[in-house]
Amino acid sequence: MEEEGQQQPTTNQQQSSLDILLNLDKQAADLKAQHKNNASYENVVYANWARSEIQSARSSALATKSIFTHCFVAHSLAASPIRFVYAIAMLFLAVVIQVVVPFIILITRQPIIDLPNACPNQSSFKTKIIGFALSFYFVFQTLQLCLNKLRGLNFLHSFVDLGFGRSLFLKLGILSQLLGMAGAGGAQYMLNIGNADGAFIVLVLQSLAMNFCLTVDQNLMGHKQGIDTSARVLAVSKDHLLCNGVGIGEDGESIPQQSFDGIKQMNLRQNFILVMISCPGLHG
Repeated sequence: MEEEGQQQPTTNQQQSSLDILLNLDKQAADLKAQHKNNASYENVVYANWARSEIQSARSSALATKSIFTHCFVAHSLAASPIRFVYAIAMLFLAVVIQVVVPFIILITRQPIIDLPNACPNQSSFKTKIIGFALSFYFVFQTLQLCLNKLRGLNFLHSFVDLGFGRSLFLKLGILSQLLGMAGAGGAQYMLNIGNADGAFIVLVLQSLAMNFCLTVDQNLMGHKQGIDTSARVLAVSKDHLLCNGVGIGEDGESIPQQSFDGIKQMNLRQNFILVMISCPGLHG
């Protein structure tokens, strides 16, 4: 018996990195195959999956230091008037640059208003290649924003309750991200057509400008401000505090139904947004 017990670690040590990686893929495939049959908060396998998804979403909220997240956990007006006013001012700038600026370009149609035919086919072959590459990058940038920043905001909105007033900052943040993605995507499309005959550097600069619009809420966050925000988010999003104190249970046990349903609905919303972004983005 002792020899058998000593042989087990040796067998595990002999597993290569590729074997471990393939085993992870197999576990994910098995989980997906069982999902249609017995997905339940009482099933330990799915409870562990839900916990890992919740922890991943919390990591996104901690990593993507946004001004909207900062306002959600910021000091109150009574506790620190200067910090509160500063946060609101940065919030105003973020919304204007992220939403208003791209939509002004869309509404006024400045780049293409004087063109007889606003079609990408009128540009040169080199311009088409550069425009396609920049547009493709923009699509992947918006997908990453959805998978990280928008996921983090959605997690805080779904699992952390700090009152209706503070939740408005998250609602504004989610709405601003969605409108910003749509507005910046449309504006970049118009800019690529309107400046197709100009210098190639113009195409690059306008693409960088639209990407700046998407990330301005993060760029406004200073280093110390970001550290303070992450610490406060971590303090209010511990496992036992989620879903108004319902929590997410312990590893190897079932998970509360409210938490299980919350992460499922959050993932469904995220997948829907990903499809809505990908289809028109890749088509354009």
